[in-house]
Amino acid sequence: MTFNNRGRIKDTADLHRYKEVGNILVRLQKNIKKELLFSIFCMLFLFVIPLLPIYKIEGYATFVYYFVVVQLALSSLLYYQRFYYFYKSANQFELLGSREYLVKLYYELKYAIETYRITTYVLMPQGLVLFMILFGQRHSTAWLEKLYHFGTTLSQDPYFILWIILSTIASIVVVIVILEVMVRTSYEKYLKQIKSTLVQMEEL
Repeated sequence: MTFNNRGRIKDTADLHRYKEVGNILVRLQKNIKKELLFSIFCMLFLFVIPLLPIYKIEGYATFVYYFVVVQLALSSLLYYQRFYYFYKSANQFELLGSREYLVKLYYELKYAIETYRITTYVLMPQGLVLFMILFGQRHSTAWLEKLYHFGTTLSQDPYFILWIILSTIASIVVVIVILEVMVRTSYEKYLKQIKSTLVQMEEL
């Protein structure tokens, strides 16, 4: 494999790989844009939900609800910032295309994916609280009261605690499965393709 004085890919085989990487980056950018738009829509919808007549979120459950939603919104900025850096860098690939720049893109994407995954896991408890409030609607305040007085509830209504535990476990499993499937299909499979291209370039 040969490079010019700026490290650009020169031979035909590498130009083909360069084109493949360009297509991968376009798909990644589309996935990032779609998820961002979907997330914005979801956040706006979550802010509006308590105002809808169909949902009966009352009492301090409303405060807890908005507190959690704001937490989720602010925390999501962390990983979307990483994806934004990658998105901007990917736009420069055609101009600065080289193995070194591709390595930079690889690690930017890898870091963005890991930030996305870790942030989602960290925010899982808040998400479960949000789900409980949405699912419970007018009962959510009473449920929060029971959880706040955990010891009393455990002795007086142990089945409620059992139901909460089982629901939490089931919800965590569902969230993990959805998260991993989404991350692997939308991002990690392309990350592996980029890594494969880098390995091929290294071997030539």
